[in-house]
Amino acid sequence: MCGMQLVRCARGGVVMLMLVGWATACGPSDAGSSMAPITVNYCAVETTGTKVEIVRPDPDAATPVDDVNWFARPVPTETGDWVIAFASHNQNYLYDLTNDRRIRIPDASDAVATPDGRYMTVPSHYTPTHTINFYDNSELLARLAAGEDADAVPPVFAHADDDVQDVYYQSVGIVSRGSTEAGETTIYRMMFSGSRHDPAPGFRIVDYRFARREGRLTVTPSAAMALCPEIVEDVNTPFISKDGRYVVAHDDSDPARRASLKIFEITGVDPGSQTTSCVERVDFGFPAGKADFSFDNSSLTFHVAKNDYLMAFVDGGLRRPVITDVAVVDLETDTTGSITGSGAIARVTTSTHEGIGNYFPAFLPDGRLFYISNATPKDSDAPKRFSFTVVDPTEELLMANVLADEARREQAAAIGRAWREACDTGLSEFQRDEAVWYFMSLAPAQCRALVTERWADDPAVRDGLLAVCGGG
Repeated sequence: MCGMQLVRCARGGVVMLMLVGWATACGPSDAGSSMAPITVNYCAVETTGTKVEIVRPDPDAATPVDDVNWFARPVPTETGDWVIAFASHNQNYLYDLTNDRRIRIPDASDAVATPDGRYMTVPSHYTPTHTINFYDNSELLARLAAGEDADAVPPVFAHADDDVQDVYYQSVGIVSRGSTEAGETTIYRMMFSGSRHDPAPGFRIVDYRFARREGRLTVTPSAAMALCPEIVEDVNTPFISKDGRYVVAHDDSDPARRASLKIFEITGVDPGSQTTSCVERVDFGFPAGKADFSFDNSSLTFHVAKNDYLMAFVDGGLRRPVITDVAVVDLETDTTGSITGSGAIARVTTSTHEGIGNYFPAFLPDGRLFYISNATPKDSDAPKRFSFTVVDPTEELLMANVLADEARREQAAAIGRAWREACDTGLSEFQRDEAVWYFMSLAPAQCRALVTERWADDPAVRDGLLAVCGGG
């Protein structure tokens, strides 16, 4: 028989793989004595995304972003430009990432556009009137195009009610839309935290009926309804889907098992009793920070954290030793469009410096996603700098969710720990599941090179771990 042998030479996390010909009775190898080595650096995992579309502001911008309060959200536009809303120093802004323009818009924080881009919403905790405000986005976007601040624009509707007079952290979906010769009606479903004055704050839902007849807008809100009783620890993570049908949230209701990110379907609302009913549809098998549905429910994005497994709230950056990074997972649907499960998963970014990370990712209408990054730790004396990065998640390496299977979880964790020991012992010890996410930072060739070196003297273990690496 004739064949080829894979020979490795390792040093400092760089593995050179060389194909060497060998011969038997059939004569000399046709391939010759050697070929050019293939260099694999398994320590080089830090990335801001495989396909970065844009980063704003530019590093040398005259007006850097030196503070970001909480999250940032997409603003759909007719032009398709990438526009987001964010808050800095307790002031809301619109930021056109495509054309690098930003202006002030009303209120202090948590500006969230409706999925159709028609309105900008702000919850009552951040408005001077303690009302939930809706603003005409066409006016705000016109001001943005003209480069004029819009923070004095009045709302087109302000919802005043004792049940919603101090709420925050909202998300919005569209339940229905219909039109007749008489006009158009849209029902927006907004979900937000419970009032801080309640004995036990819980997330609430309000359905807003927007009816436009002969140019006149009439808005009718439902009573505030308590969110799914199946969601426990709900003050941390819930976000609603763009169709108002699903909620993704952290669930820690069972002390006998690990906390997990889950998707629940809202199966019924009862404004009369101020309740909702829900059914669990997906259990991802791992905890994560705030998640966001794509506009077509085909994907979910979220951030994962090191040294703070949930990291639900981020204001003004990350404190050491926390690190956060962005991931995306495919969602499975049936012929009716209902979410039935989850598929492959990809880690989009990898950070290795404590106190620095990428967090609160959100989808743009065209399927891209963007996330916030902090360049310096919050607890450092260095000038604070933040950026917004747009990436194409379809270019990321997808793999099976190893966290959903206990045996593969342990194998992946072993590889992740081996990576830290070989490449970055200055990184604090991994806590539960954190090693698995660093395993997911490795391309198959990197993973195979690391496993081949680390378990060279234990072929039984090595071969099992190589199977987890994939890549053939």
